[in-house]
Amino acid sequence: MSFDAERALVGAVLLDPAAYWQVADIVTPADIAAGDLRDLWTTTAGIIQAGGESDAVTVGDLRPDLSHLALEIARSTPSAANVRAYAGIVARRAVERRVKQAGQRIAALSGEDVLGEAQRIIGACVPSVTTGPRHIRDFFRQSMQGMIDRAQSDGELTGVATGFEPLDELTGGWQRSDLIIVGARPSVGKTAFALQSALAGAQAGTPVMFFSLEMAGAQLADRACSHIGHVNALHIRNPKQMEEDEWGKITGSKSVIDELPFIIDDSSGLTVEAISARARQANMTERLGLIVIDYLTYIAPPRAESVAEGIQHITRALKGLAKELQVPVMLLSQLNREGDDEPGLKHLRSSGAIEQDADVIIFLHRPNKENRELVKAVVAKQRNGPCGDFHLAAKMDKMRFYPCEFTPPPKQERPTFGKRRSHE
Repeated sequence: MSFDAERALVGAVLLDPAAYWQVADIVTPADIAAGDLRDLWTTTAGIIQAGGESDAVTVGDLRPDLSHLALEIARSTPSAANVRAYAGIVARRAVERRVKQAGQRIAALSGEDVLGEAQRIIGACVPSVTTGPRHIRDFFRQSMQGMIDRAQSDGELTGVATGFEPLDELTGGWQRSDLIIVGARPSVGKTAFALQSALAGAQAGTPVMFFSLEMAGAQLADRACSHIGHVNALHIRNPKQMEEDEWGKITGSKSVIDELPFIIDDSSGLTVEAISARARQANMTERLGLIVIDYLTYIAPPRAESVAEGIQHITRALKGLAKELQVPVMLLSQLNREGDDEPGLKHLRSSGAIEQDADVIIFLHRPNKENRELVKAVVAKQRNGPCGDFHLAAKMDKMRFYPCEFTPPPKQERPTFGKRRSHE
């Protein structure tokens, strides 16, 4: 029985406090089902973590209510030699118990997002520790294999095509396990930028999952049609204005879109846990190559003491998802509105948490108020590469950005005036 393994585990640590450090990466207090054993484990672990010597006597002195149980278990445990095996049994039984409890909770679900909530519940059953320390040679093998794969690949990019050649040159494409933040003030074109990048990846054969939390899936499909077919977006919204050749372009767009490995989830109000659960489920069906989330503000906030703490919870969860699935995750973020100056890291809402967790941060900015088609893209942070910037021509009637050259106009020199002569 699992209780026998739990008793043996606690007893082993009471016999030999050093045994605790052999299993601290496998077992948490929540893994122990029996309440009195859980209290005894927590007390014993607390003494050891504080650097004290722990046995049945010291535990009983600290917790008299547990003294009899501590002595009984210590006497009945032969040795601490098999503590790792005991911990494995306890952890495995804990997962089984959580899955059964999850089934009961799932059976009682109701509401609009039953599937998302069910996935979140199942996701919470996964052990927090799935791998342990390994020798650096094991990771170097992975590094070598990655170098070989990149060297043998057909293209020059080492990651997913971004859809923008200057950006590909800076980043080598979107890299696996990276959290990418794309920030801009309202109406600069965050969604169009992300969609163009996602479509470029999908057209290159990369499976894409796009969480459209703000925009309906049909609206996103309209934009994709405009982008791929070079069709005026306003004519898609009002087909009575459609020009004759545009109907043929739409038909051509459909044939392309039908074959794209591109899935959209346009559910609103998703938590980061629900997003992660749905991404995991999609990844099991088809190995994802890019995840896009539009955008941060529309993710249902977790319970937190402050906005900054809530955002940190979201960004860390998404960074963990990128690392777990080995897929780049692009998260769009709206910048603070104040000022028309070029945005920087300080303009990110609760920028400390976002800046810390992000691997790549890109800002989109209109440097010239009079020329709304000109957009400057700034790679303000890249953990494993250079920063830089480039300019784009925004053709929003076709939902497209084009790289362009831009030379800022020379600054006008202030006129100088000669000294006024004093009246004699």
